[in-house]
Amino acid sequence: MRIPLTSYPGMNRFVLDWLAGDERFLKRESGVGSHASGAPGSNTRPVTSDLLSALDASNRHWGIFAKEELERWADGKTITIVAGQQVGFAGGPLYTLAKIASLMRFKRDMEKQGLPVTAFFWLATEDHDFSEVATLNVPVSTLRPGADVNRQIDLLCIRAVRGADSRAVVGPLPVPEAMVSQLLAVMDIPRPAWLREGISLRDAFAELVASICGNEIILVDALLPELRRAGQPLFDQIRSKEAEIQRALAYRGSELEQAGYREQVVPREGSEYSLLFGIDDHGNRQPLADDPPPERISTSALTRPLLQDFVLQPDVFFGGPAEVSYYAQIAPLHEMLGVRMPRVALRGHVLIAPKRVARAFDRYGIDPAEVFRTPDAILAAHEAEGVARVHEVVEQGRRELLERIGEIGELALPADHSLAGSIQRSVGHLEFHFNKLAERAIKGLVRKDRERHAALRDLVSTLFPDGHVQDRVVSWFAYWCVYGDQLVERVLEEVEPDSAFFKIAVL
Repeated sequence: MRIPLTSYPGMNRFVLDWLAGDERFLKRESGVGSHASGAPGSNTRPVTSDLLSALDASNRHWGIFAKEELERWADGKTITIVAGQQVGFAGGPLYTLAKIASLMRFKRDMEKQGLPVTAFFWLATEDHDFSEVATLNVPVSTLRPGADVNRQIDLLCIRAVRGADSRAVVGPLPVPEAMVSQLLAVMDIPRPAWLREGISLRDAFAELVASICGNEIILVDALLPELRRAGQPLFDQIRSKEAEIQRALAYRGSELEQAGYREQVVPREGSEYSLLFGIDDHGNRQPLADDPPPERISTSALTRPLLQDFVLQPDVFFGGPAEVSYYAQIAPLHEMLGVRMPRVALRGHVLIAPKRVARAFDRYGIDPAEVFRTPDAILAAHEAEGVARVHEVVEQGRRELLERIGEIGELALPADHSLAGSIQRSVGHLEFHFNKLAERAIKGLVRKDRERHAALRDLVSTLFPDGHVQDRVVSWFAYWCVYGDQLVERVLEEVEPDSAFFKIAVL
């Protein structure tokens, strides 16, 4: 099932226009295969031996053996691609898997053509949004039958909280033990090694990803000291050219606004755009002061892509809609700072539907683009004639009754002027009850086939749970517990990187 992204609720309008060919703010080449640097070997990367050793050691720690791959990459013998994500508990939402699958699909497709590819996945360990990484939404339909949960809800939310004033970077923090206990209980699984007691959010995420990707993807810890030191020249430039950068961002922001778009990152009220932060002795991100060593410098949402592009020099970057919009916002900075802009590509969008749920599409003639509505709204659209007749009968009855009330008023008002208020109140009550009657009649009409209504309820709760598109909020790990490697294989089969369509993969 292949559906245009124009039907995907909340899709960024800038991205839709960009996919359609609007290159005013961000260039778009025809096809992700036309990478920026030419043939492999044409762009030897000035990578220090310290950084290479650190990348090799960190990946070996997570179970990825990539020494030879890293050496080929440093020698410029491979196309370089990259994507990234926060280190969410138990792998985060489904779109994280879609990003990983986009990298793997591109890598495999290119290598079938004889073009070697090195794929990096950037672990955003320096972010401080704890609530985002420490939240996991598990579909109730994936839980073991005896799990003590409310089966009337779509998602079970597993969450941990911390002090509201904490700005500690999330990567090194230990995985909250309460979240581990709840996940193991509801999924009825033994404790995996990547959730061992005391493990950090970074290591848990990395080891889980390594377990599904093998050696196909190299992970990059954003807080790796050797990586930060490699970024020192960029940090120096950003600090020395801050005023020029602020002016360029403000001008680009006004251009985007005039074109009818919104900046993905806006300056704080009465302030400028955030560019760099400092990390204090307690791991908290603070406003940058003095002249800290590069290991103590943290990037913002706007400068993170610049650090990635400066150090890794990717040919292609795969990002979600927000990340594509970041690049449109910071495009002027690449030339200003001498950082080569990669080819920007949209990650693939894939939703998951169990076979028993997906049967409803064919069985009841449901267009996949319809699932982002309530079951009643979908069925009402398929009962157009009956719904129209209900509205017609209700409107006819309302009109006739109001005519009679009008006649009563004409007869009685000359004798009792105080009756006018009572008549008006009665009219209001009657109209309210007529509308409620119509609503109940339509619900009864569309629910007359209970089996059909239940099937649509399952379909909507799977793909649009609680009014959110599945891949934005639902845990992919929960589906992995049910389907295992088949989940990854199906997502890899269906994912279409840099496409104006999204897919529904049936399992």
